[in-house]
Amino acid sequence: MSAFGITLCLVWAFFEGPATTVSARPPSPSPPSQQKRQSRAEAEKIDVRIAGEVTRGKIFQQEIGHDLVFRLAPSADSPDIGWKIEIAPKKDPGDGPIEFSAVATPPYRIYNPRYLEASFGNSAKDAVKITPRVFYFVQSVDDEHRAEECLNVAMYPTNVSDEEKVRVVAEQNDIQLGKGELRILKSHIGRGRTLSDAGTIDYLRFEVEVEFSPGLTMANILARIAHPQ
Repeated sequence: MSAFGITLCLVWAFFEGPATTVSARPPSPSPPSQQKRQSRAEAEKIDVRIAGEVTRGKIFQQEIGHDLVFRLAPSADSPDIGWKIEIAPKKDPGDGPIEFSAVATPPYRIYNPRYLEASFGNSAKDAVKITPRVFYFVQSVDDEHRAEECLNVAMYPTNVSDEEKVRVVAEQNDIQLGKGELRILKSHIGRGRTLSDAGTIDYLRFEVEVEFSPGLTMANILARIAHPQ
């Protein structure tokens, strides 16, 4: 075979040899905590996720869509004890300020997840240990008024006629609720001046997830009053 033929065979053998594939390094997997949050967000159809921080006596407020705002609001009477979780309209109605989570978040008239504060016998240290905190809210002024009426009938049924009870039961099933979950990520606690002092929450870092359509109604909430676990 001529030198040209040998060269041609070698070139042909080179191109016909086994193929090699160069693969890029696979992306690093997300941290387990992030994967958990992502999977839960997909499963629960979380609409809004916000993160923030707040210091003692200050208010945190952020718009969350649907003409609503999320707030951590210090008490007007005792701003140093902590905050209440609130959902409110961006603009107060003409008849005065209104808040949408108090009427929909049980238990009522005692310490509940909305109270991120040292109150009802809980110290500041106790308060920040309660995480996550799940709360519920109506989404309009009209629904707040209707939900309040439903709540009053559920808590004081002897004051209502049978006809009114039937109407209110129908109202309960018609009032759609949103759902929120606040997780405390970091906190600083201030010592009380005396042994009996509950202390103060001087700093808080947190994140909040909000669902506007979790498939809950006021009837689901009021059923907990009739059948507490």
